[in-house]
Amino acid sequence: MERESPTEHYATKFKIRTMTDQDFKKKQKLPNWWLTLRETEELIVQRAKRRLAIVVAAENTIFDDIKEAVGGREHLQEENILVLPLYGIESPGHEGGFPSVVVARIKALMYRQFFYCPYKTPVYESVVRLDRIQPVIPHHPGWEPENIALSGEALGVLMGMLREYFGAPQDEDLKALREIVQEALPDEAKGPQ
Repeated sequence: MERESPTEHYATKFKIRTMTDQDFKKKQKLPNWWLTLRETEELIVQRAKRRLAIVVAAENTIFDDIKEAVGGREHLQEENILVLPLYGIESPGHEGGFPSVVVARIKALMYRQFFYCPYKTPVYESVVRLDRIQPVIPHHPGWEPENIALSGEALGVLMGMLREYFGAPQDEDLKALREIVQEALPDEAKGPQ
């Protein structure tokens, strides 16, 4: 992206392209007044989809008394929520979802990055992806909380998996649960022994 001309501060020429290893490096370009990009910042176009997610962290520590100290750097005290997005299961109308053999393994807690969610209105049978944890800004468009929650037991399993995913030692209760549910795994989903 660059200025349309060296004397124009507001108009920009751009091309949508795949990122390369040249991005996010210092460039000798004239700045654009409306796009307050710094030397090593890029403007990114991204395809997005609105989807259900599980909130795993909803509160940050915000100190009103240091607003002057951070002066104009609101990103240093940002109110955001961490969520785990839900992805669909393969079905006749949704061929791109998780296939049944993978879902069986997910139910048996064989994947550290996936957690199974059964069907309960308005949530379809789905898989939570711990490897896609992301921040969401609650007062922006697209954020619309639903009045549903995981059961206490399911939340305990998910939080145990999340702790392990971030490097905590294996939880003994979660290990025992894995052994129990893996005994019920169908033979076609067990894979090579």
